[in-house]
Amino acid sequence: MENYKLLKKEIMLCPICGEEHEIELRESNATMTIKEEEITYKEKYYFCGNSIENNCFTKDNMIFENLLTAKDAYRKEKNLLTSKEIKEIRNKFKLTQAEFSILLGLGEITITRYETKQIQDVSIDQIIKFVNSYPIILLEYLEERKDKFTYERYNEIKNNIRDIINEDDVKINILKVKYIKYDKENEENGNCILNIDKLSNYLAYIAKSMKDKGVVLKKVVLMKLLWYIDSISYKKNNKAITGLVYVHENYGALPIGHDEIMYLPSIRFEKKQLEEDQYQYNIYVRKDYKIKKIDDKEREIIDKVISKFKTYKSSEISNYMHQEDAYKKTLLAQVIPFTLTKTLKDF
Repeated sequence: MENYKLLKKEIMLCPICGEEHEIELRESNATMTIKEEEITYKEKYYFCGNSIENNCFTKDNMIFENLLTAKDAYRKEKNLLTSKEIKEIRNKFKLTQAEFSILLGLGEITITRYETKQIQDVSIDQIIKFVNSYPIILLEYLEERKDKFTYERYNEIKNNIRDIINEDDVKINILKVKYIKYDKENEENGNCILNIDKLSNYLAYIAKSMKDKGVVLKKVVLMKLLWYIDSISYKKNNKAITGLVYVHENYGALPIGHDEIMYLPSIRFEKKQLEEDQYQYNIYVRKDYKIKKIDDKEREIIDKVISKFKTYKSSEISNYMHQEDAYKKTLLAQVIPFTLTKTLKDF
């Protein structure tokens, strides 16, 4: 092993020459076959300068550590989480190996294996990455499996997860999760992938534009404005603007995740009770939010829709939308495909 990196030197009793002297801890490239593939990794070993032959040796857990390093090299090559990364994700949520296994619906020692000796399947790797990106899902898993924990530990885990995400982030994470299945351009999202930051900016622009015209933006009106903005854009350019997916509901088109949209960082809302079970949501731009520049063609469409419906009440814009082919040709709770907006009424 001529090409090596010297890590450190230490005095120890050498098992090769039998003398106590300075030993070098080295690291060099080595190869190992893992799952029928030859993997190159960094192997650690000790070197005895007093011996001419057989002068390299390992001790303690070094063989295990080298094996784990080789397996992690394989993981990196296959774009899988390393054993260290799995442990870091688990520690982020302050979970034991057994608890993390239980929450993910695995055997109690599964995570222990992944952090020590076993390479995880791609499907399990995706689940771990998923809960790391969307902690709200881990809360759902906790609720599903709360009977596996004591009452005290259940609350501790719940609070630990909630410490990572605040209330608004929970809503936004739910919105992201709801749109995971719409990560490809198609007729359901109008050939446009949802971008949370852009959507947030559009909402601020709409709310401010309505306010500038002396109108307080209502939630029902906002949802219909968004549908018309996307529909006109699709009819004109074969591509929507926001990436939202709309469902046929009793009061017209409603985007998936409409409740979560209200928690985007650019706007705030005031909830006002009208009758016993009816509420009105007034929407405003947050004072600390700075509206970013919107593409001229997009702004032209947005302004056109606002100009048309700025004085419409919630019931009026809903009734207007009920006359569109896109609404009439879809069923209740069915996604409204943007291909039906080609017959959209002109205004």
